[in-house]
Amino acid sequence: MAVRRLPDLTPAQVLRLQDALLANADALLTSALAVLDLGHVALARSLAILGLEESGKAVAVHERRLLMTSLPEGEPFRCDELDELWASHERKLETVHRFLLHEPYWFGTEAPNPDENAAVLGAIKSWARRQDKSKQRGFYVGLSRNGEAMAPTDVADAQSLREIIGQVHQIGWQLRLGEHIEGKRQDEQERGLEPVRPEDLDWLDADPETPAYLRRLGARMRASLAHGLDGRPLSNAAYRFNPPGADRSPFRNLGKPGYEAETRELMTMYERLAPTDGDNASQADSAEWLSRDAD
Repeated sequence: MAVRRLPDLTPAQVLRLQDALLANADALLTSALAVLDLGHVALARSLAILGLEESGKAVAVHERRLLMTSLPEGEPFRCDELDELWASHERKLETVHRFLLHEPYWFGTEAPNPDENAAVLGAIKSWARRQDKSKQRGFYVGLSRNGEAMAPTDVADAQSLREIIGQVHQIGWQLRLGEHIEGKRQDEQERGLEPVRPEDLDWLDADPETPAYLRRLGARMRASLAHGLDGRPLSNAAYRFNPPGADRSPFRNLGKPGYEAETRELMTMYERLAPTDGDNASQADSAEWLSRDAD
């Protein structure tokens, strides 16, 4: 079957697409948890797989947007890799598995543990290998080769499914963190590095007993930092994460569609850190307190 060629997307269309993907992924995953609480494990799994597929598309859009600023000027946003991922259940789930395994934008007190993540996420690889069959099993009654009815209720592993959904729910939050991190890197690339004052580089002066190769390394670092680094322009800069003139306040998107995971995490942070007065905090209260604390 021929792979559908996606249309090229303007920067504004990319933003709207990412918001829509993350909002739908969150809705599907939240619905999966609600259905799981009702005891319908197979149906919850099917909804979760749909949420994973939307999340995989969101990861791919983020990674393509990041790549755009280093591609030749005028390069279209669509590419064969995106076309193929859009058409492939397996590639979407593999993208989610890879992203969650390594967690490039992890936000926590300790570094992510790929081995622990792999243990939780093994089911995703299994679902990817089985193509669409795992997803369809939760919606339909099937027939075995012996003619026995296979009802969706035959599927059961509620606890592992809940753990997987909890991991996947982090994608929306981590991608939004990634936009901030990559946007800052892009700003620094354009701006370059100001020369460092000589007196601030004295710590690089090596002791005479230091091996020669380390003294040479220190001298090169001093020369580089004293000179500074020239800024480098971004290619296809309209796709950058921090467009000039854009609102950069850290909590500007609280409560907006596509930012459900970010809103949830920030509200949780507020509830843990803010002084409590016995009343439930609103999103506006949280944003005001977190902004003040960030300052």
